[in-house]
Amino acid sequence: MSNYSSENKRIAKNTLALYARTIIVMLVSLYVSRALLERLGVNDFGVYSVVGSIVILFSFLDNALTQSSQRFLTVSLGEGDLDKMKRVFNTAISIQIIMVVIAIVLLETVGIWFLNNRLSFPEGRVEAANFAFQFSILTFCLNFLRAPYIASVVAYERLDFFAYASIVDAMLKLGIVFAIGATEEDRLITYAGLLSLESFTMLMVYKIFCNHSFTTCRYSWLLDRTIFTKMFTFSGWTLFGGFSNVATQNGFLFMLNMFCGVVANAAMGIANQVLTAIETFIGSFQTSFQPQIVKSYAQGEIDRVNSLLNSTSKFSFALMFLPACLLIINIELALKIWLNNNVPDDAGHFCQMLIACCVIDAITGPFNCAIMATGKISKYQLSIGGSFLLDLAISYVLFKIGIKPYYWILLSRFMTRGVLNGFIGLRFLRTLIGFDVKVYLRRTIMPILSLIVIMIPFLYIVYTNFEGTKLLLVSVPVIAVTYLFACYYILFSVSEREYILSFVKKFMNRG
Repeated sequence: MSNYSSENKRIAKNTLALYARTIIVMLVSLYVSRALLERLGVNDFGVYSVVGSIVILFSFLDNALTQSSQRFLTVSLGEGDLDKMKRVFNTAISIQIIMVVIAIVLLETVGIWFLNNRLSFPEGRVEAANFAFQFSILTFCLNFLRAPYIASVVAYERLDFFAYASIVDAMLKLGIVFAIGATEEDRLITYAGLLSLESFTMLMVYKIFCNHSFTTCRYSWLLDRTIFTKMFTFSGWTLFGGFSNVATQNGFLFMLNMFCGVVANAAMGIANQVLTAIETFIGSFQTSFQPQIVKSYAQGEIDRVNSLLNSTSKFSFALMFLPACLLIINIELALKIWLNNNVPDDAGHFCQMLIACCVIDAITGPFNCAIMATGKISKYQLSIGGSFLLDLAISYVLFKIGIKPYYWILLSRFMTRGVLNGFIGLRFLRTLIGFDVKVYLRRTIMPILSLIVIMIPFLYIVYTNFEGTKLLLVSVPVIAVTYLFACYYILFSVSEREYILSFVKKFMNRG
């Protein structure tokens, strides 16, 4: 119990560090998005969004190998095998290098052909789009090589450094925006080039820190055959799920460009910035739990894993639902303030739909971590990947029959990538680790649904009776107070309430 207590304290400490990082990064990121839109203009902002989406299409390689590296590094650390961890790290880097070469070949051939033959750009911006594409490839490669270092930092639970590095990353990007505002050169090309330089800087920051802090993270070329086989097999299945996910997201952007043009891409680009800020917010909380989930599984503490899954889902929803509700009903005013009235058409609708999907993702997010910890992911990735591809197919049909693009998110993404994936996750958790789904539904899902049912009338009354600034001034106190009481008495159990009260008392006593 004392060991669990120290682990819980570590989770709490890491969570606080990540939240401090999240607040700063979120504020900086939102300002950067606004300033970038102003300095590039709607057309160039849309051009960069669609050009970047081609490169991001290959991010499934990065995501798959990052998940693989983090899983095997954390398991090795949980087992106390530092020699194995060193071999895992070196093999991971070597695999990353090989994949970078493959990605470059594909992007410089298929990517360039697609850019110049299948996408539409405003008059005179094709050359700039090609330059931005080349810099985007470089940025992708540098971020790709950074992944094993980030995985090591998370595995060792040095999330304080992760928080500091993220803040530095955000500040450098802020500096880039100011820099392109002062240049007389092509701003789209300049922005893409400086972003590559910033990515190189952050790669060096992580490399230097890991080299000095962890003896297991000093790279030398190695392809351990056993580890390579396990990691590549693991990554292979993750690649399918990751590719399906990225193909769906970017396939929608390509369809949006072909059916609606770059202005619609700009609107979706703004919505994705909002989505990223929200995902960063909730991801900070879930990241603090991930190493403990994987380590607990590696040590055979399945009851601990089950407890962490229930807690992470419930508290993730609790942290996510209030800001989501306030943003959804105040989105038009928020975008006008944020973007200084320079809001692309339909950006508000895109934001509302994506935010609603985030609530579901917050609940089901921990499932993936626990399933990945088992290493038995082939059928899971096939199921998840299939749901993503179903989403893409439904999206194309909706575009063809003339459905407004933002309704795609509600009609397709919410059901396939949200609800369906949640059911898939629960099914595999029950099979792989004996997760008690009935207990989860009773202790986590039912309180969540009860809270939502209670909150809907308050949201409807406030939204239909006020607008603009009045809506903001009324909604924040009314909804926040109602939500806090509902959370305390409906969402949380008696033991969770006692824990919250003890935490608040300790915090106030320290103050």
